[in-house]
Amino acid sequence: MAEMEKDIVTLRLKPQDTAKPGLVPQNMEGPEMEIEIGTSSIIGTRRNQEDTIFGYGSGREAIALVCDGMGGLSGGEIASKAAAESLADAWFGRQGNVDIPEFLEEEALRADEKVFQQKNEKGERLRAGTTIAAAIIRGNELYWLSVGDSKIYIIRGNEILSVCREHNYRLTLDQQLVQGELTPEEYAAEEYRAEALISYLGMGNMSLMDLNRRPFLLEDGDIILLSSDGLYRSLTEEEILCLVKEFGGNMQETADLLTSAALGTKQSGQDNTSVVLLRYRLNGRNGQRNRIKNMGGIQDEFKKM
Repeated sequence: MAEMEKDIVTLRLKPQDTAKPGLVPQNMEGPEMEIEIGTSSIIGTRRNQEDTIFGYGSGREAIALVCDGMGGLSGGEIASKAAAESLADAWFGRQGNVDIPEFLEEEALRADEKVFQQKNEKGERLRAGTTIAAAIIRGNELYWLSVGDSKIYIIRGNEILSVCREHNYRLTLDQQLVQGELTPEEYAAEEYRAEALISYLGMGNMSLMDLNRRPFLLEDGDIILLSSDGLYRSLTEEEILCLVKEFGGNMQETADLLTSAALGTKQSGQDNTSVVLLRYRLNGRNGQRNRIKNMGGIQDEFKKM
């Protein structure tokens, strides 16, 4: 596995080559491409930093993730790092080319069990959990995985598209309302619990994830944004898009700007806020861009029986 640097804020995997900082180096196969990566994380007004993030690329592949832990004291931090390390170890330890959607599905279940089995210093089960938003790029193909309420966005030109759902009780309420199982009055009575997560890593029987079975085909200049909920609970999608468009010349600077802007809203109880940005570039390409909202995000609901 690549050399790792760990601190309370992030777990980052560093390239072992001499490529330009923040850029995935090219190889001689396929179109010339590079992926620029930026990461940023702030603690907000919380006592502990419970987010773990990383972004890493080599050759024509890149992997990134955001894990937002929960569990009080150090439980959330332990959970998020355990999940991040589980997925990263599996990716860097794989043998040959793998089916990426199958890999993500299997490793999400494995990470769920790993977090579930975490113990505290007394040897007792930690009872902590974490969300995960992960993206893998291979060539021009993007694959993603989401469990919990961390978000994955694709930004193309003047458009921003969220490709995953928030796995909280509101999702259940919305489905029951549409299916006629709840009246509007019953919905309103339950809404105070709407933000409670119904799926996360560490449940031990995690039953819901969003992932794409078919690749999303990237175009020159596309930006993938992974974030914990601290970002989108502070900034609207329009504000996020505006900041990325106006200041998106450098992904690291843009990542820092997004977390600073979230903190600048001065919300009481500002959550940990973490982002990873990946910009896909094809050198010398200026082809026509397709609208991402017309193409849509491919969301597959996976239910464990």
